[in-house]
Amino acid sequence: MNRVRRAFVMASVEQYLSLIINFVLVATLSRLLTPAEIGIAVVGLGVCVITFSLREFFTAEFLVQRPAVNAEEVQSSGTILICACVMLGVGLMLAAPMLSRFYGEEGLQLFLAVMILATVIDTMSYPAVALLHRELDFGNTARIRVASIVAMAITTISLAAMGFGFMSYAWGNLVAACATTLMTSFIHPDALPTKPTVSAWRVVLDFGRFRGAAGIVDKIYEAIPQLVLGRFMPMSDVGLYSRMNAISGIPDKMLLSSVFSIAFPALADGVRNGRDVKRAYLHALRLICVIYWPALLLMALLARPVVNLILGPAWMEVVPLVRIVAVAGIFFFPVILTHPLLMATGKNKTAFVSNLTAKSSAAVILCSASMFGLTAMAWSQLVALPLQMIIALHYARKAVSFTWRDLAGAIGSSAIVTVAAMACPVGFTCWIRPDLDFTVLEFGAVLLLAFCGWLAGVLLTRHPVLSEMLNLLRLRQWIRSGEDRSAERAGERGFLQGTGQA
Repeated sequence: MNRVRRAFVMASVEQYLSLIINFVLVATLSRLLTPAEIGIAVVGLGVCVITFSLREFFTAEFLVQRPAVNAEEVQSSGTILICACVMLGVGLMLAAPMLSRFYGEEGLQLFLAVMILATVIDTMSYPAVALLHRELDFGNTARIRVASIVAMAITTISLAAMGFGFMSYAWGNLVAACATTLMTSFIHPDALPTKPTVSAWRVVLDFGRFRGAAGIVDKIYEAIPQLVLGRFMPMSDVGLYSRMNAISGIPDKMLLSSVFSIAFPALADGVRNGRDVKRAYLHALRLICVIYWPALLLMALLARPVVNLILGPAWMEVVPLVRIVAVAGIFFFPVILTHPLLMATGKNKTAFVSNLTAKSSAAVILCSASMFGLTAMAWSQLVALPLQMIIALHYARKAVSFTWRDLAGAIGSSAIVTVAAMACPVGFTCWIRPDLDFTVLEFGAVLLLAFCGWLAGVLLTRHPVLSEMLNLLRLRQWIRSGEDRSAERAGERGFLQGTGQA
């Protein structure tokens, strides 16, 4: 368990540093670029996301799940991934002229060409990153991720300031890809495809067939509403939709991204070592809800000052949209964890079916709503996210056999803490600022009241998040962490020496 806690701390550090950098990036670019320029970049990125999601059929994540790995599997993973990526890049480059005409933007061709190069370079790092996840070495993962995003942010902002427009995003992604691959080559040189082989292709495809299909569904769900919106609405609307997602997704990035980063490796480690996965899953849901729910409701309450701070006064159109999506996000709590649970327990096909059912249904809802504009898309989340929650819980119950009473017991105390956290902020708002246009001091007062109420709720309910926080603060874990991680890495990397390919 100490390994998992250390991994969570390091993943959280990575996410918070990345979040701060992203705040700076989003805030700066929102002032340097127009909504239309941001919309073009979002469309280009969406096209690349959908195209290269096909790489997921050859994902390196099978290295995380397997009881033991060898050098042939690592080299096969890298070889197959790069070959697949190059083939997809050629196909996208041939389709680029047609896509440019479809969206009425000539510059999209160059954008796609640079993004293809960036993706090929980035793909070379995937096996190394998978091995780091297997080892729960999120310290090095954090260093790689933060260095990459810093390089991307500096490049993108500099080029945007020099007038490169939407192309700033493409060049920034290229620099980030180079930084990621360069760093992984130093940390895990054995994972680079220096000895191309496809000898382990059956293992790669056996894992990737369902994981890949699930990944494609995820990427399509993420990108297709924006692509549909870009076809039928002005590019400025795509820019507004992108910024709405950026702001309403702050609680996700702050609280859930680190959970998702370690969920599959941690649960897979638990399965390999015979631990109670059901208990771990319900405990994780309890910890997610106690922090995630109050954060979402605070985002809905403070949307106006947050948008003004991060995006600037020119983007105030997204404020009501952020409020709607933040409230809808309350239903997202089991979705983030169910897919890693199914993957860790070896139910790859079930994970795919679950993901396909949930995301395809939600995508139909969002794309249908996009025909009626941004507000309709925001309201449609109140249908799409509860639907995903129901489907996720259905398949999670089949995997670890918990009852509805077990679930209620797990998240009930988190609901009480959420009510305690929001009681004073809502009362303060009704009394002092019913128009929700908070000053800086009022903004700070709401946050302070929410924290005090949250802490009182945690103490009143004796919520386990308190003991988890205390565990994470114990210095003895950090004193031992260097030796523990070195021993763990040495054991994990021993397979290379055993095959004579170190």
